[in-house]
Amino acid sequence: MQKLTLIITLLFAFFGMQLSAQERPAEPTPFVRKKLVKEVKIQNKAEKYDKSSELLRKAFAQYPEAATDAELCNYELTAQRQLASQQSRAIFLNQRPDTARYFNHILEAYRYALRTDSLDRLPDAKGRIRPKYSSNVSAALTDFRNNLRSGGKWFFKKKDYAHSLPMLETYLQTIDHPLVQKEKVSASVQPLDVDSVEMARLAVVAAFSNQQYAKVLRYEPITAVDTTQRALMLELKAKSFQQLGDEQNYLQTLQMGFMHYPLYDYFYTSLLSHYNAVPDYQQSLAVLDRLLQLQPSDRKFLYLKGKMLQGQHQLDEAIQVFQQTIQLAPDDAEAHAALGNVYLEKAHDFYNRTNLKIGDKDYAKNRRYLNSLYTLSMKSFEQARQFNENDSHLWLSGLRETYYKLNKGKELKALERRY
Repeated sequence: MQKLTLIITLLFAFFGMQLSAQERPAEPTPFVRKKLVKEVKIQNKAEKYDKSSELLRKAFAQYPEAATDAELCNYELTAQRQLASQQSRAIFLNQRPDTARYFNHILEAYRYALRTDSLDRLPDAKGRIRPKYSSNVSAALTDFRNNLRSGGKWFFKKKDYAHSLPMLETYLQTIDHPLVQKEKVSASVQPLDVDSVEMARLAVVAAFSNQQYAKVLRYEPITAVDTTQRALMLELKAKSFQQLGDEQNYLQTLQMGFMHYPLYDYFYTSLLSHYNAVPDYQQSLAVLDRLLQLQPSDRKFLYLKGKMLQGQHQLDEAIQVFQQTIQLAPDDAEAHAALGNVYLEKAHDFYNRTNLKIGDKDYAKNRRYLNSLYTLSMKSFEQARQFNENDSHLWLSGLRETYYKLNKGKELKALERRY
């Protein structure tokens, strides 16, 4: 019995040890730099740069000391340069090239060139800075610069803003990099200041399309010298402030845009919407007056001003503006209907403040004046109906009321039968 108990105890102990071993996490594989470098060199010698890149990327992701090793980053830079060159040859020979992949290798080469240079310039134990890889970095930054720009444009043209923006940003961020040998950059490229403005403009549009509004605000100032696209840049800037909840800068940008580009739809419509929501009708009228100074015969601006004056209960002024609108466009059903509504509102106001009791000494005079307002209103609504009978919301309610007030039973019955 004692022997059996001992055997069972030993079995439990054995299986317990096995379970404990399984439950313990495996020890991480230590980073062996020498082994990695050897494997990368073998792959590079065989021109299998995709394999060497795969080895390096895996090490960068797993080991912090690898990701901050200038030599290893330089190996990855070399791999990306060679992979880009392979795709370039395929493009040149028309061997089913992968253009997107080519440009992505260009971007990665730039990224690892910058990382290599940054790590390469860290001081050693004695505080000395002795870069080892500047020639490789400079070659990558210089040789691929035009391709980086072209890649940003290529993706942008395809509306692939997620891939376009990183290339445009990298281009802009390295314009003044000391290792870019500007004299070796293709002479076909525009001067750097002009080129940077174009790239910044594309970056603003790409960032806005990607809903990266802070980046819109970062690159928009570079575009300020380009007057041909300035209105669009200010529009995207204003919209970005609005999306970020910065109402003060949103309004200031709208005002700046309207000051320089008053006839650009976005600025005046947004300002009118803002001022009406506040409400600040004086500012709205100021906007419309500025527009009418520039285009005094614009039907749209006159109509908006009339509605604004009506909203402020400046009815006589509104009547004058709507009459001007109708003079410009006699068949404008909206303007006729708006004029009818103003006359109707004047009639309501007069009725509410006037004593219309029969027997009053001024009854007849007041009744004639009131009826004249209803008549003017009715005629305006009839004109609106004539010019746009299909849109009955413009005139139907107004005609019902004016026919009733003027005792036009025959017309009212005909209206009710049809509508």
